Amino acid sequence: MSMADGCNLYGRFDIEIVNAATGRILRRLHVKNRLTEINRTVRTKMLMGTYDGASDALEIKSFAFGTDATAADPSQTSLFAEQFRKALTQKSLNGGNVTTVVSLQTNEANFIIREIGVFGGSDGTTMLARTVVNIDKNDSLVINITRSDICEI
Repeated sequence: MSMADGCNLYGRFDIEIVNAATGRILRRLHVKNRLTEINRTVRTKMLMGTYDGASDALEIKSFAFGTDATAADPSQTSLFAEQFRKALTQKSLNGGNVTTVVSLQTNEANFIIREIGVFGGSDGTTMLARTVVNIDKNDSLVINITRSDICEI
């Protein structure tokens, strides 16, 4: 395989919207996201052996939620209208795929979620990816979000 063949690297959000009282899944969403320029640049340099930055530059630490539906763009460094941020609930590795999970409980992020960002880096402030959604979160719902970083060769 040549460098031109490469790896199709992308992130995917699998979102379950759950009725908190019954535990019944009301809706499932599967949404790809845009990787930021920083994310792609650091990954490429790491693969080429030319990266000389912090070893945790791409370590996912939190998810952020906001209210702006502007289309995702790789040059973004933050959400447009961040309202709530939460540390990961779980992180795992399965083959070449990294999975991160966050769960919004009934008392968290109760607004219309229009944007979700993934943040990492040594200080947790580097936006690694963003997607646009339309989720009317309220105190009768729990939202479970599983994000996968996938490399298809």
